[in-house]
Amino acid sequence: MHQKLQLLLLCIICYSCNTTSDTNERYFIPQNFKNEGVINKYYTHVYPKNKQNIKTSLDYSWTKKLNDSLYTKDIYNPAFKLQSSKQFTIEDTDAVEVGYKRYYPRDTLNAVYPDDIKTTYIPFSKDTVYYHARLHNSDSIYIDVQHIAKLVKDTLIESKPAKIIEQTTTSTTVFGTTRRDTMQYHSRNIYVRDLGLYSSTLTTDENVIKRILVEQILPKQFDSLSKHGIQRVGYIDFDKTIDKDKDLTLCTDHKFIADYYNGGNDRAGFIGGKGKLKKLVYGSLDTDKLNNASGYLTFRFVINCKGIAGKFITDQSADFDYNEKQFSKETVTHLYEIISGVKKWKPCVIRNVKRDSYFYVTFILKNGEIKDILP
Repeated sequence: MHQKLQLLLLCIICYSCNTTSDTNERYFIPQNFKNEGVINKYYTHVYPKNKQNIKTSLDYSWTKKLNDSLYTKDIYNPAFKLQSSKQFTIEDTDAVEVGYKRYYPRDTLNAVYPDDIKTTYIPFSKDTVYYHARLHNSDSIYIDVQHIAKLVKDTLIESKPAKIIEQTTTSTTVFGTTRRDTMQYHSRNIYVRDLGLYSSTLTTDENVIKRILVEQILPKQFDSLSKHGIQRVGYIDFDKTIDKDKDLTLCTDHKFIADYYNGGNDRAGFIGGKGKLKKLVYGSLDTDKLNNASGYLTFRFVINCKGIAGKFITDQSADFDYNEKQFSKETVTHLYEIISGVKKWKPCVIRNVKRDSYFYVTFILKNGEIKDILP
């Protein structure tokens, strides 16, 4: 009888551990997409503390399960070039890094870990964890990375379980035996079950960098996007736009339209910034035409070198679970009329030349109200 009780308790403990591990797995990858994985698309907004122009870019993060215990997360830039690759395991209350590579045009850095330190980079309990790795190249350059992380709060985001994790990171670059640069920054990351990293805020001495999830993409779709030819990140087929019957004069050929992350501080945008754009939208808004909608409604379009906008499309709209969503025709038409009614936009400037470029405006709607406008 005593042996049976011990066996029963052992089974309960093992089941509890596996359940915990499986549950925590869902903070990286949805339950139904473990093997093929899922790609998260993020917009990144850089807010300089000197109050210069906000910079916006994007990246893709592909997480998938390699075997029973090993996962990989690959980060791609807007041009679908691999930037880094991380391998990790999930050990009950921790996500533990077991491999990491960072790719540059002419170099690759590989992580080397101390033998006596567990390389936990995300904790799922409120225990403080410590991470240490050195990113080496083939010569004598390395980056020493150390951080302290802890779970500060369990919460709900859009009715889904979420975890807020904070960490302080110190990064030191060394050439040979000479220390060249040391940076320290603080980050606050929100992980949501089945969505992965939902948002993050990273604060440095110079910038506040905010990263937000805007779309989840399946591998088949991502593969199609990455083999784009001239169809770069923001590519728009002019024959499939809302205003396809209206002409838009381009200053160069269609294939030379710049992507919306180009231009640095001189990228395209709304004249006067986001505050004035919101004022214009709210001043023209008829909330009855929003039909109690919720989700992300994104308009992508072209701003030519003269600051004229056209060729609007809405092919990246989603609900709060990042599933593709069709908004009512009335809602789409109403917001399109407001955005397309803007007479003058700020054109993109590259090397002192005004250029045609892609742009986007995303409305975050909740129960028929506009909660925010991106970028």
